[in-house]
Amino acid sequence: MLRFLANKRISLFIIICIIFSLFSLSFQRVYAAESSRYFPDTDKTVSGKFLDYWNNNGGLPVYGYPITNAQVEIDPETNKSFLIQWFERARFELHPEFAGTRFEVLLGLLGKDLRREALAVDPDFFPAGKIFDPSRPKEQQWYLPETGHNLRFGFLQYWLDNGGLERFGYPISEEHPETDPETGKVYISQWFERARFEYHPENKAPYDILLGLLGNQIKAPKTKAEFMWKIGGGFNRFFSPGGIAVDTQDNVYITDQLSKRVFKYDSIGLIQAKWGLEGDHNGQFNAVAAIAADQKGNIFVPAIGSSTIAKFDSFGNFLLKWTDLGTGTPVSYDLSGQAGIATDSLGNVYVADSIGNSILKFDGNGKFLLKWGTYGSGNGQLNMPWSLAIDKQDRVYVAEIYNHRVQKFDNNGLYLSKLDLESRPFDRTNSAYSLAVSQVGELYIADGATNRILKYDDKGQLLKSWGAQGGQNGQFNAPTGIALDSKGNVYVSDLYNYRVQKFDSNGNFLLKWGNALNGDGQFNPDFIGGPTGIAVNRQGNIYVGDAGNHSIQKFDYAGRFLFSFGSKGTGAGQFDYDPGTPCTRLSIAIDPLGYIYVADCGNYRIQKFDSAGNFLLMWGKQGTADGEFGGIIYPGGPYGIAVDSKGNVYVADRGNARIQVFDSNGHFLYKWGNAGLQNGEFAYPYSISIDSADNVFVTDDLRIQKFDSKGHFLTKFGNGGNSITVDSKGNLYVAGTSNGRIWKFDNDGHFLLDWGSEGSADGQFSLPEAIAVDNFDNAYIADTRNNRIQKFSLH
Repeated sequence: MLRFLANKRISLFIIICIIFSLFSLSFQRVYAAESSRYFPDTDKTVSGKFLDYWNNNGGLPVYGYPITNAQVEIDPETNKSFLIQWFERARFELHPEFAGTRFEVLLGLLGKDLRREALAVDPDFFPAGKIFDPSRPKEQQWYLPETGHNLRFGFLQYWLDNGGLERFGYPISEEHPETDPETGKVYISQWFERARFEYHPENKAPYDILLGLLGNQIKAPKTKAEFMWKIGGGFNRFFSPGGIAVDTQDNVYITDQLSKRVFKYDSIGLIQAKWGLEGDHNGQFNAVAAIAADQKGNIFVPAIGSSTIAKFDSFGNFLLKWTDLGTGTPVSYDLSGQAGIATDSLGNVYVADSIGNSILKFDGNGKFLLKWGTYGSGNGQLNMPWSLAIDKQDRVYVAEIYNHRVQKFDNNGLYLSKLDLESRPFDRTNSAYSLAVSQVGELYIADGATNRILKYDDKGQLLKSWGAQGGQNGQFNAPTGIALDSKGNVYVSDLYNYRVQKFDSNGNFLLKWGNALNGDGQFNPDFIGGPTGIAVNRQGNIYVGDAGNHSIQKFDYAGRFLFSFGSKGTGAGQFDYDPGTPCTRLSIAIDPLGYIYVADCGNYRIQKFDSAGNFLLMWGKQGTADGEFGGIIYPGGPYGIAVDSKGNVYVADRGNARIQVFDSNGHFLYKWGNAGLQNGEFAYPYSISIDSADNVFVTDDLRIQKFDSKGHFLTKFGNGGNSITVDSKGNLYVAGTSNGRIWKFDNDGHFLLDWGSEGSADGQFSLPEAIAVDNFDNAYIADTRNNRIQKFSLH
């Protein structure tokens, strides 16, 4: 019996050992399988330390699939060799010097690699001031002084939850909109040393914030142009301050008409928030001007052109919107013109319909309440109502453009009184009247045409006026908005000085904030000015025709400003840009020796400079004879310009519907073309470019035509365009007219690809007026209405 029990124990022990051995073998097989995983989606394998890191730090949702096998590469940051493996969203690096620590596998500095040039020139990558909204939790708003950037709210939470500094590094940009090169969609993005965060509102949390496909951008073959940087306008700066409002906490809200955004500042000009983007979705705008704040801190913004009123909280969170049928009694209105807006003490919203000559009243949720006004000049009638203000008693003040007056109504539209103003022609480029009312009934009027602020008592007597044309403190260049804070201080949006000025109630200057757009590397939009011409020399230096500043600016290949030359005038080396004429462009061409030719459209001439910007000679005047530009019937001087391999200069003489050819000293050689739609004829020749075989390509309103160097017609294609250029392989790039696209054709006009869309995000365009391609297959585009130059890699 004892032997049986002993044998039984031995047998049980053997059985347990066998089971344990089988379990161990099974465990080893599972571990072995997990130490090397094959991904059939990309036909790549991840093994060892890289697989451990991938598994333990987020896997597929964070890093995506492997797109290469492990291989030894040189790290561009340190110039050292490491075992590296690329993933869709990251680059893994094995660092044996850190073996046994959590730093043995590190992520490559892909953010810095892809945006190395942008760090020095792109305004959204410049060190920024601290953005802090005291009404939001402090722990959700970080400022990283190491790189000078803000990290806030959703992006901050993702950064903290997924490894923070160790995994992603410091932020190297502010939040700004970018076009995804893979999908063409626009996302709010922020760059870090090792990653790019993207906000995807179409996804539910936690997948609403994703890492950009930086690995793919670097390693995958390029099918379209890839954005590299911009100079000039940036998402985090306002350039065309329009409407202005102040809430009960004395926060200041400003609409930026150029970028279609709202900026929020405190009373001393420190930024607290910004929101908005060009588009038709909730929280986006196609055009903005006026703005109002109610007593609860809600913000109302009319979206001009779509007849929509959008409501936000004070943080910029979209709440609701309503259109031309409201939510109550149907009412039709047209906000395609200016739409002044104001709120009363009960939170009702009043909107000036300048096209329909009426005032509309809604409750704070968009329910229609009341409409009054008809066209005319009698009491209670309106002729282009432009701006609104509401006093402490909820009386409504309406400024009219063509009646040159301010009328006062009660909150039910009953006429009370009027204040007649100085009569003068309306100039839409300067704005007109904007209104604000103090707690004691004093009326402040910002008069954009005379660049003054007028202050009246409640009886209509003028108490004070201040301001004049200019850029000094207390001077204005088209004041477009005015608002008062709880202390009676006056805030004025100074449109073409690109700033906000603050005064006390008697007009004494207190402070200002904003941007100077006439400095080095800045472009002046000046209504429809800004960068309108561009050319690149053989060394890769970039010359930009800055029409608003009447100058040519020179940058190196990386976008660093070098120098500028030119000024407004008619003398040698001066240029004339006039937004009221067809001459809104400063086109540039560079010959094989580096000489610079400028089509000085407003002065009806061509000017020649050396590469340092020294004036050499000029030729041309207004007229129809040979060597003259811009006829009487078709106004507009020389528009496009190009140089062939022999140094001959070809000019698109838009006003005379022809091409003129000169030698390098301005001597007339020959011409071709006339007005018409037949082959070899032109409607309005815009731009001209010449390939290495001296074939000439001309964009017209309706098509692109190809000629030999003597003007013999060869072929036609496309639908016209603002600008055309040729790369070293003979491919053609055409900047579109109104849809924000760039097209690429082969030398015979066969379509190859396109990119871009209408908008202000990186990779989008608004009226791209000029394009150039360097010898390294980089494209530079003058994105005129966005007041910037964008650089793209084409390989």
